[in-house]
Amino acid sequence: MKKRPAILLSCGIALCLLAASGLSCVVYRQSPTAGHASPRTESESRPFITPECPSVKECLQGILGVPPYEPTKDGFDAIRDWVAYNIEYKPDEERAGMSDDWQRPKEVLTDPRVGDCEDVSLLLCALLRAYGIGAERVFVVIGVDGRDGAHAFLIEDWYLDGKWRLIEPQAPAQLRQGFPVFRLMDSGLDKYEIIVAFNDLYYYEGSFPWDEDQEDSWTLNGMISAVGSVTQRLSQLLAYLLGLLSNENQQDVSRLNDDTTVLKTSPASPSRPSD
Repeated sequence: MKKRPAILLSCGIALCLLAASGLSCVVYRQSPTAGHASPRTESESRPFITPECPSVKECLQGILGVPPYEPTKDGFDAIRDWVAYNIEYKPDEERAGMSDDWQRPKEVLTDPRVGDCEDVSLLLCALLRAYGIGAERVFVVIGVDGRDGAHAFLIEDWYLDGKWRLIEPQAPAQLRQGFPVFRLMDSGLDKYEIIVAFNDLYYYEGSFPWDEDQEDSWTLNGMISAVGSVTQRLSQLLAYLLGLLSNENQQDVSRLNDDTTVLKTSPASPSRPSD
């Protein structure tokens, strides 16, 4: 019985923490940073995405194991998480002494594994292409918003089966603790106007293969997805804690039955002889 108040208190604290972690700004080890991702021509851009590079294939094997691969959402997220957690942000000024210097994936994967927004985007796109995501379904894009300058990130329509979404490669799909990254870092990319999109096979400038009407729905789709994930975790946590309470109740009933059995089977106390 003494454990029950502690379990109830734990339920309340856990729910508050879970809601706070899911429905507020999530503290991440580094905030996605806009760099100086100046657009380049088609001949200058596409060669930087190298899905056939041995270093890319070796990295992919380290993340997912030996190929062949059948693309899944878990695999997609694992690749994204690896890039976010293993590539340290370093601006071109610090790394190369110039304002804009693109690295190929094999260079980013060479110790000390550093790069800025376009370097991380190029690497993530190359890994996803090597994983089996079609060239018509994932692109590196460069966007501008007039304040932060140019920023490189990804756009893809594979994960939600035909619905385009923006991806911040510097942010993981999941925090290490398992909670969704729900400041909607991806949706924060909506402020950028995409001016160039490309991968190893395609290059778009000015006109793009996705429906512009979907841009307004990107934030909503991200919110719905994140809320659904939080709701699922809340349900799992509640089921677990209610299970603990149920076990406590069963133990109380069992002890009560045991006590009743003892009372029924114990011999009656001898009566005192009357005077």
